[in-house]
Amino acid sequence: MKKKLLSVFFFFLVSVLSFSAKVSDVKFSANKFIINLNAADGECLVSADEESRLIYIEIQNLDSSSFEKFSRNLELDIRSSNLFEDVIIDKSKDSVSLTLQVAPKVSYTMDTTNKRIELNLQRTSKNKHLIVIDPGHGGKDPGAARGSVVEKKIVLAVGTYLRDELSKDFNVIMTRDSDFFVVLSERPKIGNKNKAALFVSVHANASDNKSANGVEVFYFSKKSSPYAERIANFENSIGEKYGDSSDKIIQISGELAYKKNQENSIRLAKKIVENIADRLEMRNGGVHGANFAVLRGFNGTGVLIELGFVSNSYDSEILVDSNSQQKMAEEIAKSIREYLTR
Repeated sequence: MKKKLLSVFFFFLVSVLSFSAKVSDVKFSANKFIINLNAADGECLVSADEESRLIYIEIQNLDSSSFEKFSRNLELDIRSSNLFEDVIIDKSKDSVSLTLQVAPKVSYTMDTTNKRIELNLQRTSKNKHLIVIDPGHGGKDPGAARGSVVEKKIVLAVGTYLRDELSKDFNVIMTRDSDFFVVLSERPKIGNKNKAALFVSVHANASDNKSANGVEVFYFSKKSSPYAERIANFENSIGEKYGDSSDKIIQISGELAYKKNQENSIRLAKKIVENIADRLEMRNGGVHGANFAVLRGFNGTGVLIELGFVSNSYDSEILVDSNSQQKMAEEIAKSIREYLTR
């Protein structure tokens, strides 16, 4: 872990401050980490990178009294605080280095003035991000079905598990939380009205080809492959079937926002499809762009997940199993956390 942290850090190194220093005191409290320095024949290197959440501090030319300030108890106190994901304290002949990785959902400021290194840390509120979970179909619209394997039931179960997982860290809204029908045009409006950070639409697939299988994730794109276009056309046709034309769902975002939302959606989609496929031992059907009306109408990062094929015997066994549904939800939640705390 030490080697990994350091290699990541030096690759993302963004700022360096150096000045003469000698340690007089080290303090760690509920939300502060302070190193007090005295003028002396020492060198102090301080570096930080927001993207990797890594902080590196190196103090050279220290005497024995300074070494004592960086005790094993200090390291244990830092670890037990849950403010840091990892901490490494290295002592050599005449220097000490600290590599700190700030935990997700923790913000910090750093002051290196007046011969003092001061970190102020604060856990961010779970209210920072709001996520909309959209279990597809519902009520009079069963979605894809093969016998007792019915899409609307599967996606509601997974969506409910996902809500429970994400509610630990984020605010969550569901477009439906029981078996009722929501018109297609209303679903993205729920996200826009509540200024949601993410829109996650959950579906299951079907095909006349019984060998077709695997999990796939889609994002909004004005251009699509023939395959992705067929999937989007099927989902969009639900609106027409129940008297709600998908044509009236317009693209909300401007061109610059569209490109940024697409970039973010692709990144999230890749995480989701990889994590579900690995955990459930399903075929990774990849990430595809298509003109889904439900994603087109949302002004932000949005994905549509096809959890598997109800028409495939291997996939359908996974889709109707409650333990597998829970695992799918866990992997989607894991992917979202990774995306939002990147």
